[in-house]
Amino acid sequence: MARELMIRDPFDAAFLSLREAIDRLFDQAFVRPFDGFAPRSAGMPMNIYELPDRYHVAILVPGVRPESLEVQAMGSSVTIRGEVALPEVENEKNVAILRCEWAGGRFARTIEFGDPIDAEHINARLENGVLHLTVPKAESVRPRVIKVQVAR
Repeated sequence: MARELMIRDPFDAAFLSLREAIDRLFDQAFVRPFDGFAPRSAGMPMNIYELPDRYHVAILVPGVRPESLEVQAMGSSVTIRGEVALPEVENEKNVAILRCEWAGGRFARTIEFGDPIDAEHINARLENGVLHLTVPKAESVRPRVIKVQVAR
């Protein structure tokens, strides 16, 4: 797949339309993770790094048991599924919830990579509440170094 290069004018941000400015204001003021309005994936923030031959994905999954995690690759995408269990509370019938910022339940997150991936060699490792995925690029899109020969 060919990638498109987008060139942006650095002064574009200074000349936002009124609608864009209002949208940005509402996004910053009212959309907060864990307040019930954010998507389920907002509780599982991730970083994606691209290297010449692979991608590295790091996803925060605190409190998720390794046996509840599932990583599935199809085409050029990877889907991570799991379940966050809420802690047990003693004598649940007499409990008043004063604040609930931690939503339990199932979650799923799909990452669509721009290049084809090598699904057979994906590595998933859970370390200190962070799921690390190493996703190799398909051989056909990996950079190759071509040795230049001298003509005689």
